[in-house]
Amino acid sequence: MKKLSSSDWTWINVPERSSISEREIIIHTTPDTDFWRGTYYGLEYDNAPAIVAASKEQYWTLKAKVSFSSKTYFDQCGLFIYQDKNNWMKSGIEYQSNGFQQLFSVVTNNGFSDWSMVNFDRVTQTMHYRLSRRGSDFLLENSVDGIHFCMMRMFHMFHAEELVQFGFFASSPGDSSFAAHFSQIEWTECCWQEHGSPRF
Repeated sequence: MKKLSSSDWTWINVPERSSISEREIIIHTTPDTDFWRGTYYGLEYDNAPAIVAASKEQYWTLKAKVSFSSKTYFDQCGLFIYQDKNNWMKSGIEYQSNGFQQLFSVVTNNGFSDWSMVNFDRVTQTMHYRLSRRGSDFLLENSVDGIHFCMMRMFHMFHAEELVQFGFFASSPGDSSFAAHFSQIEWTECCWQEHGSPRF
């Protein structure tokens, strides 16, 4: 796989402030921005800043370190897939009203978002993530040290048959703004091994 360079990235909703270099991407959020679709909340968002690369490669892994500093409820940032406003995935850490950081992921297929999360701790706002693609299936993992990864979820995207747009997002659904830092970015051959057994 080739090394991703600054010329490979494209914006989904250009932020007011950002910085892109070979070493780090920084996204500054603005208030009332998010991605959300078709749940009972009745909320529809498609206006948060995100930056993506695009590839028809069927097997790959994206790895990155993500960090931010916020104490405002629902501020969040992490890895991202964006096919269109009705088909996308976001994942990362979100600051929650119960005082915990929540490790979360949202997969949206055909205009309907799900939401999975778990309380993580009260202080961690730096995390390493891996997102692996095998065709239309994806594996999302996280790691505190960037070495030992744990599965967050495995999921399918119905509109990811060929070209997939993948990268990073940051959002402030409330009245806040923060800087999200994305570094140690690696796009490599898929490290998610094929499941070849007829049984688990």
